[in-house]
Amino acid sequence: MRLRVTNLLAGGCLSIALAATALGQQGAGAVDSHVAAARAAAGQEHRGLFDAVCSQTSLRPAAPKPPAASSGPRQAPPRSQWYAEPVKVFDNLYWVGQTEYSAWAVTTSDGIILIDTIYDYAVEAEVVDGLKKLGLTLPRSSTRS
Repeated sequence: MRLRVTNLLAGGCLSIALAATALGQQGAGAVDSHVAAARAAAGQEHRGLFDAVCSQTSLRPAAPKPPAASSGPRQAPPRSQWYAEPVKVFDNLYWVGQTEYSAWAVTTSDGIILIDTIYDYAVEAEVVDGLKKLGLTLPRSSTRS
């Protein structure tokens, strides 16, 4: 049952996130009703995952950004716009993503498998530091000096 609720919650939030733009065009009420259903499915046991994956920030379409100037390296947005605390979902599955983008870690006997390592500016804070906060360690060759 626990795995089923987790899968429903993660799938529901993913569906909400993918449809947020279309739902946003129909009005905030449609998004809010889906978020309420996901919140009910999460209950207290999955509150951390719900808060990380189904936050209001991550489900609302972002305002269009002006085109970046072609000269110079791309600037990372302020940390307050993308950082989210890591969460252990269950057993060996961890969420180490941003407020808008998911990144997942699965621990195995051979090491940690990362699924979608997000944007370059967030990898250190979200993935590397997030795994450390969760008590997981990466091999020395996987981390930057």
